[in-house]
Amino acid sequence: MSHTHYFCPVCFSSNVFENYPTLFKHIRTEHRDESSFSIRCELSIACGSRYSSFDSYRHHIYRCHRYLLDSFESDNILTNNDDSLNNLDFNTQSDLGENSESFIYQDEDLDETNNLSLTFDAIDFSAADEHHGFDKFAQFYTRFLLELREYNLLPQNVVQSISSYICSIFDMILKLIKTKFSSPLISITDFETIFTHINRLISSISKNEYTFLTQCRKYFKYESPVEIVLNTAEDRAYYIPLKTCLSNLLYSGELLNVINKNIQSLTAESDKYDDLIISNRQCRSVKSNISNSKNSNSLLLKLYTDGIGITNPIGPKKDSHKLTSFYFLLEDLPDILRSQVNLIGLHCLTYTKNLKDKKNRDILMNVLVEDLNHLQVEGITIPCISSRIYFVFSSLSGDNLASNELGGFQKNFNSGSFCRHCFVTYERRHIPLTDISFVPRTRLKHDLIVNQVIANDDGHAICGVNGYSWFRDLIGFHSIDSLPPDLMHDTAEGVCPLIICALLKEAVQQHILTYAKIEQRTSSFNFGFYDSSNKPPPIKKQHLSNSHITGSASQKLCLFRLFPIIFHDIVDQLSLFQLYTILREIISYLYGTSIRKVWLPYLDGLCKQFYSLMIEHLPDSVTPKVHFITEYPRSIEKYGLPILNSCIRFEAKHLYFKQLASRTCNFKNPLLTLSKRHQLRSCLLNKSNSYIPSPLTFRSCKTIALKDLSLPVQRLLTKSIDQSDHIQECSSIYYYNIHIRPNAIIIRDLAHTEEIPMFCQVQHLLNIKEKWVAIAEELDTISFEDKLWSYEVEFTGTLISIAINDCFDILPHCLDCYAIGQAHYINVLTRLTKR
Repeated sequence: MSHTHYFCPVCFSSNVFENYPTLFKHIRTEHRDESSFSIRCELSIACGSRYSSFDSYRHHIYRCHRYLLDSFESDNILTNNDDSLNNLDFNTQSDLGENSESFIYQDEDLDETNNLSLTFDAIDFSAADEHHGFDKFAQFYTRFLLELREYNLLPQNVVQSISSYICSIFDMILKLIKTKFSSPLISITDFETIFTHINRLISSISKNEYTFLTQCRKYFKYESPVEIVLNTAEDRAYYIPLKTCLSNLLYSGELLNVINKNIQSLTAESDKYDDLIISNRQCRSVKSNISNSKNSNSLLLKLYTDGIGITNPIGPKKDSHKLTSFYFLLEDLPDILRSQVNLIGLHCLTYTKNLKDKKNRDILMNVLVEDLNHLQVEGITIPCISSRIYFVFSSLSGDNLASNELGGFQKNFNSGSFCRHCFVTYERRHIPLTDISFVPRTRLKHDLIVNQVIANDDGHAICGVNGYSWFRDLIGFHSIDSLPPDLMHDTAEGVCPLIICALLKEAVQQHILTYAKIEQRTSSFNFGFYDSSNKPPPIKKQHLSNSHITGSASQKLCLFRLFPIIFHDIVDQLSLFQLYTILREIISYLYGTSIRKVWLPYLDGLCKQFYSLMIEHLPDSVTPKVHFITEYPRSIEKYGLPILNSCIRFEAKHLYFKQLASRTCNFKNPLLTLSKRHQLRSCLLNKSNSYIPSPLTFRSCKTIALKDLSLPVQRLLTKSIDQSDHIQECSSIYYYNIHIRPNAIIIRDLAHTEEIPMFCQVQHLLNIKEKWVAIAEELDTISFEDKLWSYEVEFTGTLISIAINDCFDILPHCLDCYAIGQAHYINVLTRLTKR
């Protein structure tokens, strides 16, 4: 092949092609489906490989000779000397040209979606085609959307969004034309010039990874992950500096204002109700860190670490990649934002195997600790405010294994001193806490033990301590005060399924139920609308035989909460049900969004009673997690609300990376791919300010007249509306992230000193004089049924009107109502109190 002419190496004829794209199109059209396809690449001296399929050849061209296709597109752009062209200002040259850094990610393979997109054959419209009409355009666009959806597995809402943006692009083009040309008559040449430049711009943006990231950096403040070279050249980690992350996150000032208002509100509320624990700012460890900080108005920063498993399902390198992630979260976010996975930021990703090597671990921890310390000492500057913002480290959450490893404690739980909160030993775990009290760990005792371990240097643990903590140099961190217990792993995935298994095994042993009946009942139970999202899988015989109930943490917690309702006819016959009722009451305190300090001694007594009964009735099931339950009353004073230190929302963040790894199918350098794609997503979210949801989102709204409503509703609204006024009704409302719909149960108040919840059931959602209200029926709370751990209610027929923003002052979500016989019951997870 010469530099100016190309010949087809597959054809027997001597056809000459003036440029390579023409040859490539010829090969694709004429030879791609040939069974004997074989071609040798001679486009450069370094090449010479032979390819037996068009797909492999095409893949090689796009990876190694893409410039031949791109250069033709650039050379083929019309170079019009018309004055109208000179007036156009398309700034596409300086930022989008070829650059040696185009291959900045040399270790990254093309995504699976990229490979698929390369197989698409463009529809070639020749100038002689007489069917260049709207029908042909519709056919082409339909095919485009079909390929986009099916090959990339995109949902319909994504396709609709793409169509919307394409329409917006054409609107911008028309406005551009009107701006640049004052004459109402525009020649075909002018149109061709404009659209040629627009086509050039679009092609340049998506030309390669480098140019795309350059544009993201220019317009969306994209920050690339920083590579950390560990002990060997092959070992890598990627991290995102916290200063950069937080500066971009708080850049607009909107989120910062929400955080400051929440801090002021919580401070005022805690000052007013001194007995109420409502935030982690009231706990002992955080107070100590804030007092040691130079700036008392600092924001709290929480860290989290855990492992992620991603699997390469195909190819010779089929394997599971175990990654360790470090996330961060601003702890002062209000509850409506705190639960959003998008506000959990990525700090670092590395292979778990790298952390097993001490040199690798020290290199990585030095970088992360230095970054965190600089953030706490120097703070960041936000353009929207005049002063600097400072941060204070609050705690590091993780499961028990991760927390023990990071804190320098032993990593096994079947021997020795397995608890990082006290000096209990595995051999003494069967001693009831009514007969013994285990000494809690303190900073002074822990530091003395660490010094002794380091002095011995024999690799043996002393009192469960292996050595220094990984974060020992982090300002505000100490292994005793900075590693809170994890509510999700201790209860929802620990003690709760253990008790369920014990109860169902007893039911089988006593011939009350069979395995088949248990499976049938758990699979056919009619879960309410709000509980159905966490509907657990059926419990089968093998689950009980192995003492392992499947499902997510939320599903297991839902099953535990509704267990007395699902098996309401047999719970009286179970001797172990007392264990359930005590644990159920403990759970109601631990999962509360506010806890009174006067409750803690009673909670401590419940935990000790539960532990003693476990030793008495189920001694073989007294696992370390059963002991961890007894540590919560003391940990609440030290670490704050258990629900705020739970890992459940951080675990949800893992799902994003697992889905991303599955979609991209890149297992050559997954660390880079995952961290880079996360940063791209973050820069888009930061630019769009989409973290703060709309207060009210409506579905299926319609305008009705007062007479269209039932007579009781008309009587209720008569005083506030005229017959001629129009009313809007909708089928459901999202109040921030809370879904409200007819038949939803809301707690509107707490009555008497016992704080008995007063329920109501939503009937209509109406907009009356620009104000959205819920028309609800009052429910009379009859009693609390201990056997079902639920409130029995009666429908009164009395209607009330409640403003939507007043519906969730007591409980920030809706509930379901369950019927047993002729009675109705409402199951509430947490112990409620007024704030």
